[in-house]
Amino acid sequence: MSDLNELTQARQWPDSADTHIALVLAGGMALGAYQGGAYEKLHAAGTLSVDWLAGSSVGAVNAALIAGSRPDDRIETLRRFWNGGDLWTAFMSAAGWSGELRHVQNWLSVLQTRVFGAAGHFRPRLSLNPMKRFESLYDLTPMRKRLATLVDFDRLNNDSVRVSVAATDVETGELVVFDTGAGTRIGMEHLLASCGFLPEFAPVEIDGRLLGDGGLYANAPVEIVLNTWTKGPIFVVDLFASEGTRPASLEAALERKNDLIFGNQTLRFLNAYAKVVRPDPAPIVYLSYRPSEHEAGPEKTFDLSRATISDRWKAGMLDMKHALHRITAGEGLPALMTIRRPC
Repeated sequence: MSDLNELTQARQWPDSADTHIALVLAGGMALGAYQGGAYEKLHAAGTLSVDWLAGSSVGAVNAALIAGSRPDDRIETLRRFWNGGDLWTAFMSAAGWSGELRHVQNWLSVLQTRVFGAAGHFRPRLSLNPMKRFESLYDLTPMRKRLATLVDFDRLNNDSVRVSVAATDVETGELVVFDTGAGTRIGMEHLLASCGFLPEFAPVEIDGRLLGDGGLYANAPVEIVLNTWTKGPIFVVDLFASEGTRPASLEAALERKNDLIFGNQTLRFLNAYAKVVRPDPAPIVYLSYRPSEHEAGPEKTFDLSRATISDRWKAGMLDMKHALHRITAGEGLPALMTIRRPC
């Protein structure tokens, strides 16, 4: 990342009452609550105008919740999506466990989700017919129904905010982008396709192409905006941290592997961007979710318990608050500012 930091001299944060930004949201299933908190703090700043939202998987879902709501309703819409749950998750959160017991609680939440699904998100497919063609382990119909009540697709497509949704062609491996700025009308099927992470969730056929999770190609689809966005800074909110500690257990090793695979996806594109000579590249503010020690290791993306969702939301708010403090502190804005909030 040092190459990118040295690409240009640091610039001052734009001295404007209405700074235009692009916001890139990565995939990561239940980790997406972190983006809700980060967006809430951005929204509260008041002087920042999000003109372009680009996302993969749950990042695309969060982008749709934001763009498909009235500006004054966006935080409430995000909270309604992320604060849903059933009696089990309410009970588990009310138990108030801490330390090692909290770690056990999170794993119990994962087990419950893996077996029974998650209210408002997905449910298991219960087909016992071995002759039936495999689709996926889980059915996203609950999320389809919830998004239908929360997202105004007419508003999402009215061009007030540009929205780009990333998917992956399952057969060719190519990145496929649906972009309201290019005249595409984004609908429910585009969001579900972007969430089609095999084998858990089914890909969706659109215009003759079988499309799966955007994270299979670009988990944080920064390349969509890097070479064309010039109005102001680009905020990238990743859900997997490329930096971490040495794993001391099998669980930690599996978790670290997943974080490296997806976190390094994003950094690969940012480092490639560093090698492209542009007269005035858009500065990038990069945040990534760093899991706490009580997270459910490699299965943390399936922990939708209310306590964990709340923790991730708060972490997003704190990280974005730290980011906004740094970039407005008068130190200048480098080509890439990586946010590492002191814990």
